[in-house]
Amino acid sequence: MDIRVSTRTQDQMGAYFEDIVFPCSRMEILRCAEDSEAPDSILDAIENLPEQRYCSLTEILGNL
Repeated sequence: MDIRVSTRTQDQMGAYFEDIVFPCSRMEILRCAEDSEAPDSILDAIENLPEQRYCSLTEILGNL
């Protein structure tokens, strides 16, 4: 299932990742977003990220 996050949503997503420490895993990204009370659509998109280490917010957003 391919879930895409709109450009407008991507522009607003930084607030959900303020406490993230890079590099991080998909599960760490998900936990941070959950702690920041991200909406279900964002959590669903994160769950579908490739399992790898992410080194920046730009890298995360580029894979959503």
